[in-house]
Amino acid sequence: MLYARPSSPSRSRSVAIRALLVVCGSLLMALSAKLSVPMYPVPITGQTLAIPLLVALLGRNGATLAILTYLVEGAVGLPVFASGALMSATGGYLLAFPAAAFAIGLLFERGWDRNYALRFAAILAGTALVFAGGVAWLVAIYHLSGPAAIVAGVLPFMVGDALKCGLAAGLAPVWPKIRAKLGL
Repeated sequence: MLYARPSSPSRSRSVAIRALLVVCGSLLMALSAKLSVPMYPVPITGQTLAIPLLVALLGRNGATLAILTYLVEGAVGLPVFASGALMSATGGYLLAFPAAAFAIGLLFERGWDRNYALRFAAILAGTALVFAGGVAWLVAIYHLSGPAAIVAGVLPFMVGDALKCGLAAGLAPVWPKIRAKLGL
C-alpha cells in the first residue's frame, strides 16, 4: 500500500489560490470578449490583449488552463463569447487561444520575456497562432478560399492587434510582481 502524505494547510491554500486565479482568468477572457467592436466575419475583441497578460500573471500552464476553462464555460452555454457560440465564425480563433497562451508562455520561459522586443515577438507569435486558427476555421467551416479568409479574418485586425501586442509587451513586466505578491 502506498503512503499518501497529507497535504499541508499552506499547500492547500496555494492550490485554492491557483484555482481561484484560473477562474478569475476565465472571467477576464469573458470580459475581454465583451469589449467588442462588431465586424464581419468576426468582431474585434480585447482577448488577444488578455491572453499574454494572463500568461504573465498565471504562467504558461495557469493561463492555458484559464483559457480552457473559459472555452468550457462557453461550450456549456454560458454567455462568455463575443459572438454567442463556439460554432460561430469565431470558433477557430477561440479554439486557438489555448495554443497561443501555451506558445507565449513557452517563449517567455525560454527568455523571451527579458526585454520589450522579445516580449513583443513572443506575443505576436501567439497572435499569429490565433489568426491561423481563425483562417483555418473560415476555410474549413465557412468554405472561404484561403486568400478570402485572410482578407476577411486577418487583414482588418492587423493594426489593432499590433497595438495590443505592443501594449501587452509593455504591461507584461508588471504582472510577475503581482504574482510574487500573491506568493505564486
